[in-house]
Amino acid sequence: MTTFVHAADIHLDSPLRGLFRYDGAPSLEEIRGATRQALDNLVNFIISEGVPLLLIAGDLYDGDWQDFNTGLYFAGQMRRLAEIGVRVAVVRGNHDAANAMTKTLPLPDNVKVFKSHKPETWLLEDLGIAVHGQSYAAPEVTDNLAASYPDPVEGMLNIGLLHCLISGARGHLPYAPCTVDELASKGYDYWALGHVHNFSLLRETPRIVYAGCSQGRHIKETGRKGCVWAEADHGALTTEFVPLDVVSWLSVVADVSGAESIPEAASLFGNALGDAMGSQGGRPCCVRAVLKGRCAVHGRLCSDPMALTANIRAVAADVSGNKAWIEKVEVQTGPVADLDQLAQSDTPQGELLRYLAELATHPQDIELDLTDLKAKLAGSGVGISLREMKQMLKDAGDLLLTALADAQSEQEAS
Repeated sequence: MTTFVHAADIHLDSPLRGLFRYDGAPSLEEIRGATRQALDNLVNFIISEGVPLLLIAGDLYDGDWQDFNTGLYFAGQMRRLAEIGVRVAVVRGNHDAANAMTKTLPLPDNVKVFKSHKPETWLLEDLGIAVHGQSYAAPEVTDNLAASYPDPVEGMLNIGLLHCLISGARGHLPYAPCTVDELASKGYDYWALGHVHNFSLLRETPRIVYAGCSQGRHIKETGRKGCVWAEADHGALTTEFVPLDVVSWLSVVADVSGAESIPEAASLFGNALGDAMGSQGGRPCCVRAVLKGRCAVHGRLCSDPMALTANIRAVAADVSGNKAWIEKVEVQTGPVADLDQLAQSDTPQGELLRYLAELATHPQDIELDLTDLKAKLAGSGVGISLREMKQMLKDAGDLLLTALADAQSEQEAS
């Protein structure tokens, strides 16, 4: 029986994105260095379980380092593993290839970094394992690297170590593209994949697995992150996902239907956040607050984002014990009124809705003086799309309907 651990996309020292300091937020020290803490957890797990082999399937680093401390930190962790005889197999991914310093910093002798000019095989005869791999030579690799991987070594557990995009996967650049069937046809026992940041078991036999990243770094990387522990016993291979992350990213959706004020909407979000935080074991969380439902306060939520965000942050600090960092607040609510019916009415609101609907059918014809804005955006690659223009019209309608409702309420009260 032998065991190994498969990790990938550690992105060491990559900052967590989208977080801005505000009063009541968790301490920056709790989340600064989260990728290092995840690496510490990985090494500690390997040591505690007596695992003899670690596989890292690319993107150990995150492009250029600011200095050598990132590489020195990794080397120090690998020395901890060397002291107990753990071997480490590494292929460089697209982010690693972008960093010239990774090629100059020496690593302990227990670390094998696969070459980039062609695939090679590392024979670990004492473990009965043959690891096949190839590093990226450049940040963009569009060739099918797996096609050139060598034949399996007879009588050994064969592992393919590869940073790639499996056909059909979304959200990542198509580097070293290949298919599950192509990998399976190689005759290996296990494919340790990197590049996709979510854990995914693509095939049982042979076992083809994305380990996912070890620590989420932005709101698109929600869910637990970690590594894969594998055990091979007389030809039978079993695997288990092992969480390593120290900070969670959550998208918390709250139904605020019926809310009549911003504090009431924030309170309803707090209930949803409390439920979501209950499964996090007290760990810090970076949260995107999403408000949905039809409510009387819809216009207020749209027209006063600063007050809404302040209320959401205050409730989050109270509910989470200051463990939730509000990354963003998204308002996806709607008015209580039936807008289709209102648009048919002979009222100022109906006339407004009909006018905005007409504009939305031809948003490119809206005559707005955007000279200053276009000048600021010139050469930036940023523009205003038709979809964004339609959303702007919708938001404008919400704000104007709220203003009309306020004016009517004040008139009735006077």
